[in-house]
Amino acid sequence: MEPVFIGRFEDDLYEYNGYDHIRYTARALAENEEGKFGFLHIVGEDYFGVRDHLETCGGGMEENETLNTTMKREIMEELGCKVKEMEYIGTIVDTYNLIGRITYSSFFHCKIDSHFEETNRTEEEKILIKETVWLDPLEALDWLENRHFSKVDVLVQRRDALALRYYLQNYTDLLK
Repeated sequence: MEPVFIGRFEDDLYEYNGYDHIRYTARALAENEEGKFGFLHIVGEDYFGVRDHLETCGGGMEENETLNTTMKREIMEELGCKVKEMEYIGTIVDTYNLIGRITYSSFFHCKIDSHFEETNRTEEEKILIKETVWLDPLEALDWLENRHFSKVDVLVQRRDALALRYYLQNYTDLLK
């Protein structure tokens, strides 16, 4: 897997206080057999404030994991699905001033099995994840680019919108 740099975002919404850690994550553009993409609808309030946004499935690498194993684990935990096919798309680097973090998010296009199993979400995920939303690619891109209610919504959705737009422009005929 050769690294592909999709883009970078600096947090321009929360006050900068320096960075004290780096996080490596795997994130999925998870596509079901109907050609719809799955997103987690995050609703609630936490350290970042009020949330009401879509977010790609994914999370941080655990000790002794590869990006591929992280991606498969996160899809099973958060969506309750198994990965049939997986392809690395590229990486987005972004910063989160509020928590002093730089994140390297490696995005994968994942074709998933529509047979759902039990999710294994963390306690915080059980509180914040309202539902899984399945959208056509252009419908998803519209939501990600145009529905922002809070600062954290902007931070998360601009990252995921860039990844989805990059995928649609470079791997499909939808935006050519």
